[in-house]
Amino acid sequence: MTTDTLSRRVLRYAHAQGTGRSQFPTPAQVAEASGPLPDGVDSGAAAPLPYGTTELLELAAFPAGRVPQAADRAVERALITAFGLQRAELTNPYFEHRSLPSVRSLFPVHAFVTGAGRPRVLDVHRHALAELAGTASAGTGGARRILLAGRYTRLPAFYGPLRGTLTELELGISLRSLAAALELFGLEARLTLPASGELLGELGLADREWSWPLAVDLADSAARAGVPAPAEPLTPAAAVGPPAGPVHPDPSLDELLAVNRAQAAAGDTGSVPLGPAIAGGAAARDLSWAEVLWERGSGRMPRGLTGMAGRPRRVPEGSLTGAAAWAAVPPPGELLRRVAEKVNVTVAIQATDGFEDGVHRLAGDRLLPHRPGPGALAALERDYGYNLAPGNGCDVRHASAVWFCSVRQHELVAELGPAAWTLAQYVAGWITQGLCLNAAAHGLYARPARAFDGLAVQRPLGLAPDETVLLSVISGTPRFNGLPLDLRL
Repeated sequence: MTTDTLSRRVLRYAHAQGTGRSQFPTPAQVAEASGPLPDGVDSGAAAPLPYGTTELLELAAFPAGRVPQAADRAVERALITAFGLQRAELTNPYFEHRSLPSVRSLFPVHAFVTGAGRPRVLDVHRHALAELAGTASAGTGGARRILLAGRYTRLPAFYGPLRGTLTELELGISLRSLAAALELFGLEARLTLPASGELLGELGLADREWSWPLAVDLADSAARAGVPAPAEPLTPAAAVGPPAGPVHPDPSLDELLAVNRAQAAAGDTGSVPLGPAIAGGAAARDLSWAEVLWERGSGRMPRGLTGMAGRPRRVPEGSLTGAAAWAAVPPPGELLRRVAEKVNVTVAIQATDGFEDGVHRLAGDRLLPHRPGPGALAALERDYGYNLAPGNGCDVRHASAVWFCSVRQHELVAELGPAAWTLAQYVAGWITQGLCLNAAAHGLYARPARAFDGLAVQRPLGLAPDETVLLSVISGTPRFNGLPLDLRL
């Protein structure tokens, strides 16, 4: 496939998920999502993770503080910090909460650890690193590596090709979550972008279901910080997912795999330093990292209802300037940074000290007026896909800010090649995780969404006619909190 042919295919694929979504409807398909862990996990061979990570995070002030360097088993503690369970909201239909957001709490991105013995996958529900059965052992002296791979089939088939975009966005969210956690524990690492399916083969994963992994190689000092060999096996868990069955026809999955594979193979695969990922100048309340991770949430309704319910409230200036600082932290490596320069960050705000109501755009780490005037959020609510209904909440009009990451896709692909479309999803996810952390630090929810009508929001936001929204984040004051069950260890 020539570069020009691939570029055209990528642009059609991007258009079908953004401004042209209604022009390319996906036939309805009914299929169950995959289980919470990969197939083939050896439930009897797992290394328990250390306890007490939350207590260590309580010693680190947000955002500038760091965990004491003497922390034992720091790599595992960084994995817990990045991906571990935080709480369960028992009245929430999507009640599992972790350190990072996920569409309907399905968490399609998994963290794998290689370099000593058989590859392992992070199993947050058992608080362990579980071995992958049927994979080869790497011995005991290999370099430590964390692989982030997204399972497209973790999302229901009726999402169609949007499963590709949502998974790539969550890979960007997970990458920043991991980068921030490693930085908190003083661990250095390098990132290699996906280039082939070879690593999937090493993990024994089905190429048809999974994204090619992002590889995070730990420095020697980080490797010595420890991922020990399994001690005593844990008690075998119940079945972790449906048994492997026949491959069913899925045209939308075939399409997203063909596009994403070709894009990844066309990209730059050099190794680059992973950090920094934390915004040093983002002032917040006097909280620890443990408290901020606990407070992170996407807003919700009471009594098992879906959607979100917020309340209007005037918020301090720091909630917005802090968000701008987090959004401005560049992703790792020259290639992702060049893509980030093409991603526009626009925010509609109201009732925020020091800022005029209306639409602003990020320039560096500052927000500049773009379309001032009241009523922007009420207008955006009309273009939100999940409207107010008896069983669903929708309070976009009461939010403090709605952030949009957008890109002029033709310009992006023309200048940086067809691989840039997938890389732009990583960048939008990277920005989103920063916005979510900042919101939690200011007592706000932050709800990532792909539900706004891409064409309709162009006018109120002042976007170009060929500008596609990659992801939005709705942020405001929650109306309902409920009684959560603390799951931290």
